[in-house]
Amino acid sequence: MESLKKLQKLKRQTFSTADAVKVGISPRMLTYLVQKGAIERRAQGLYCFANQAEELDLKEIIQEMLLVVPEAIVGLETALQLYSLSDEPTREIDLIVPQNKGPSRKLKSAKFFRVRMPLSKFKTQKLDGIRVTTIEQTMVDMLRAGHPISELVRIFNLAQKKRMTVELSQVKKLGDIFRVKGKVTRFLEAVG
Repeated sequence: MESLKKLQKLKRQTFSTADAVKVGISPRMLTYLVQKGAIERRAQGLYCFANQAEELDLKEIIQEMLLVVPEAIVGLETALQLYSLSDEPTREIDLIVPQNKGPSRKLKSAKFFRVRMPLSKFKTQKLDGIRVTTIEQTMVDMLRAGHPISELVRIFNLAQKKRMTVELSQVKKLGDIFRVKGKVTRFLEAVG
């Protein structure tokens, strides 16, 4: 099929509608190719070849999502996977977005945590070009999301075993900012 050959010239696993238009493929043709199973729609305006959909790794999937929601921060269980502190594969990418922003349509494989406070309050760092909550922020966010303290103790112990720094004073400070002081106090007592 001529259209697929044009798309393969992009030499990328994922591509946007704009990329396809640049090589002469119309949005209507993209819809046709999705219906025929030749390509897969990953999110609004984002596609990949059907035979490569399963080959995408976690970081590539996250980078796809961030093309659609560039202001998002990767957090919670997805952040733990990026830090290699979770053995459980993520079924959904956990993204933190402002309450009043983010996509109006649901994205395949994304779980949005909408927050009222500005994203600038979240402690983040870049991992392979992806903005991710720090380990300390991730732990506080998990407490906010209702995860049990025992799970956080397990994560803390695993981080220690891997010689990763977890600043407990930062966890305490973030617990105050994000209004989970009581839960953080119990967590600190458990690891104390």
